Amino acid sequence: CKPAPPSDEEIDHVEPAPHSTTSGGQHHAHCIICYTTKLHLRRTITPCGHDDICWACHLQLRYLHSDKKCPVCKTTNETLIVDRDSPDVLEIDPNDGSTVHHKRFEQYQLWGNDLGGGYVYRDDVGMHFPKSEYEQNVVPLLGYACGMPGCSFSNSGASYVNERDKDNKNAKAGDNGGAGRTQKKRLTGIKALKTHLRTEHGYTLCDLCVENKRDFVSKLQRYTPQGLKEHQSKGDGDGSGFTGHPLCEFCKPLRFYDIVKLHEHLNKEHYKCHICDKLGKPNQVFKDY
Repeated sequence: CKPAPPSDEEIDHVEPAPHSTTSGGQHHAHCIICYTTKLHLRRTITPCGHDDICWACHLQLRYLHSDKKCPVCKTTNETLIVDRDSPDVLEIDPNDGSTVHHKRFEQYQLWGNDLGGGYVYRDDVGMHFPKSEYEQNVVPLLGYACGMPGCSFSNSGASYVNERDKDNKNAKAGDNGGAGRTQKKRLTGIKALKTHLRTEHGYTLCDLCVENKRDFVSKLQRYTPQGLKEHQSKGDGDGSGFTGHPLCEFCKPLRFYDIVKLHEHLNKEHYKCHICDKLGKPNQVFKDY
């Protein structure tokens, strides 16, 4: 299995940020969301001109939350360009008048979704990435590799999981359940990852976290069966900010991603007493009439 994506400290271990010729340029040295000092290596160029946000923060908004609005001005930006600063570029930032070392969005020669051979376009998020940045950092982040220490399963190429191998692993030699099976069915993506984690490591993912995009799958925690029960009922421990997935008391053991999803279920499948609401006892819900 492929290890988890590299951290900010491990990514882009190259030269320091170019020094601006004006003091105002120092405002453009850090991502205004995560405050990474790597902004000059992973800057996102936007049509609205607010270019002080790194690609990782934009990708999180667009991929996990389907939010294409600029975090600063709330303009919807259908397309973004990821690029590095260059000391050879000297531009005046229209927002504060400082000198910056990156081009403006309109200075790129963009033909439809084509920015040239050095870039890769992700249609699902509307972002152009430099090819090297995409292959080194974006692909592992968005991928479905194992993530368990020491495992090289990358969920691609020759490392895929197939149904015959899975069934033969779980069946005794000579059993009709697997030994006589000859047809391979390739598993890819999240299905292959779940099968690999279960059969090779005895671990699993939380389906509620995966389906509701709590984080990139590559960053989601892998659980033992007992660990998954604790995660869903109690959360991930002190300091995590997560106290578990709420349970419907009428439909045990059915759980929901968060309290909002639980209330949607209660309002749709069960019955809320409006008389109690008028008597000052809100949210009194009953299984049926």
